[in-house]
Amino acid sequence: MKNKSFIVIILSAIIATSWLSYTIVDQQEQIEQLQEKLQHEQMKYKTIINDPLVRDAMKAGG
Repeated sequence: MKNKSFIVIILSAIIATSWLSYTIVDQQEQIEQLQEKLQHEQMKYKTIINDPLVRDAMKAGG
């Protein structure tokens, strides 16, 4: 009886660890995707800011 309980506990621990590992890997992938999107948006922002027409419009208050 003790052996069965021990096996159930060990299997539960393995399953929990596997699930947590999968969750962490999934979150890391999401973070990487968000970082790529952020870099893309920053590049767009820099391009817009460096546009002379945009810069003039910002100075004019528009």
